[in-house]
Amino acid sequence: FPPLWFDYHAVVNGGEAVGAIRSVYDILGITIRFGMTVLGVGFVINWINLVRKRDWFTLILDKAGLLGGWIYATGAWVAFYYVGKNYKALPPANLLLLVLGIPTLALAFKGPIEFALHARHSGKTFKPGMIMDFMMEWIVEVLEIYSGYLSNTLSFMRVAGLGIAHVSLMTAFLQIARMITPEGPLSPMAVLILVLGNVLVIALEGLSAGIQSLRLNYYEFFSKYFNGTGKAYRPVSFNGRTMR
Repeated sequence: FPPLWFDYHAVVNGGEAVGAIRSVYDILGITIRFGMTVLGVGFVINWINLVRKRDWFTLILDKAGLLGGWIYATGAWVAFYYVGKNYKALPPANLLLLVLGIPTLALAFKGPIEFALHARHSGKTFKPGMIMDFMMEWIVEVLEIYSGYLSNTLSFMRVAGLGIAHVSLMTAFLQIARMITPEGPLSPMAVLILVLGNVLVIALEGLSAGIQSLRLNYYEFFSKYFNGTGKAYRPVSFNGRTMR
């Protein structure tokens, strides 16, 4: 059957590809864009939850809030700009300072503002040593945002890896079927090899794809908005008492 979107086998095996997808790098680019879309949906869900809770502080200054989302979107734009310039140029320094540097510096105010809000209720007093604590928290959070969101996005490249592994394994079984039987790929032995190869590949890919999908959903996606708090789910049930 002809491919509906692009010829995965031609791309991986070095054949004549048809369509806009002509190399493995194009396949990896698709998975990265897909991952950015999934993470973006996670950001939006988190913002909706915070608006419903009226938690404006977290909505603005949290790493998964508006400021964190802005940094992530700007970082993605810088990455695409760099790739579009053939890995030779970055956006102007003044523009980077405005759209990326200032929001990153704004995260430094998260600790002092949070302390001031909580100090009203807890009665804690400010001490000069807390300045260093605020600075360390800011540095750790900035490193976590940049490294964490980068790894979250690149994690979706494993989807392309599964597709490439599928093509490679099926090509290997096809070559084995052709080499082991001189009658051709339609001989009984060749058909048996192809059937067993398909069963093995489907089993291995089903296991690996299931594991990777769980990781991408629960770690990359859910971590953007799920916090494990709220009302416990109690379904409708009967207590088991009987009437006589």
